[in-house]
Parts: sequence; C-alpha cells; structure tokens
Amino acid sequence: MPVLYDKLVRGKAQADYPNAQAVKLTHNERQRNRLALMLSQGQAAAIVLHRGQFLQPGDVLLSTEGQALIVEGAVERLMQITAETNLVLMRLIYHLANRHVRAMIRSHAILIEPDAVLEQMVRQIGGHVEFVEQVFEPEAGAYAGGHHHQGDGDPADRVMGNVGEMLSIAAHQARGKHAR
Repeated sequence: MPVLYDKLVRGKAQADYPNAQAVKLTHNERQRNRLALMLSQGQAAAIVLHRGQFLQPGDVLLSTEGQALIVEGAVERLMQITAETNLVLMRLIYHLANRHVRAMIRSHAILIEPDAVLEQMVRQIGGHVEFVEQVFEPEAGAYAGGHHHQGDGDPADRVMGNVGEMLSIAAHQARGKHAR
C-alpha cells in the first residue's frame, strides 16, 4: 500500500529526521500538488499537498504514520545562455521574460529548460547556448506563487482557465459589437 505524504515542513534540519528517505524530483515534479512515485527502496508513495503548495529542495514531507521524506532537486538538462556583453545578456533576459520563460538568473548566465525555438532566438540576438546538467531552481517571481498562467498545474485547472479565457474573449467581442 502506498505511503501518503501530505504534510509539508519547511525550515527544519534534515538531521531531525534520521530515518527519512530522500526523493529526487525535477522542477516540474516539485510544482505539482499531487504526485505518485516509487521510492528508492521500492515503496510506492503519493504526495498530496494543498493547492498552491510547491516543493523546494530541502523540504521535508511527513506521512500520517510519521514517516519522513526529504525532497532533493533532480539534475536536469538545461540551456545555459551567456553573452559577450552585459547589454546582450540584459536583452536576452528581457526577451525571455517577455515570453514568461522560467529562468535561473546568474551573474554571468541564464539557465532555462531546453527549447529549440528559444535557442534560435537567443542565437539571433547574439547569445551563446551550452547544454548543462544541474538542478533547476528558477526565480520564484515577484509574486512568489500568486501568479499562474494557463497551462500551469493541474489539468482541471487548465480546463477551467480555458473556459474563463473563452468567456473573457466572448465578452470583449460582444462589447465591441455593441460599441459600433
């Protein structure tokens, strides 16, 4: 029977949980509220968090039976973007932000998830692309979790987002017809 981990603990030392198992999760997996997985010792597990709760490396999850699970970031293939000048790097950040691309910002580079279209754009603007392997921890953003876009998260949320967007478009079109 799977172990259900449904309590998130932040800011506690991992040493407080000496018998805890660790689980490596990609950035996308850490952004899900519900996740089924197999632990390294072959135990089935389910992570069920409240809507809006997301995992970070170092978080601890607890089961109702008191078992602990430590979250680690999984190494992922990323595009590391650099430029010859700070101006070109700032232009690249502007264009990526304009497309709402999740990014890790470093003093000398931008790291994003691989995307062939973005890779081409980066090269056209004058940036350099190298593929690297590391844990992806993009910027949280100014609103840190309070701002989500259509396509993020749960499929049911995506459907409701699509419905809301369709209603908004219809309302704007109707308003335009009445204004003439």
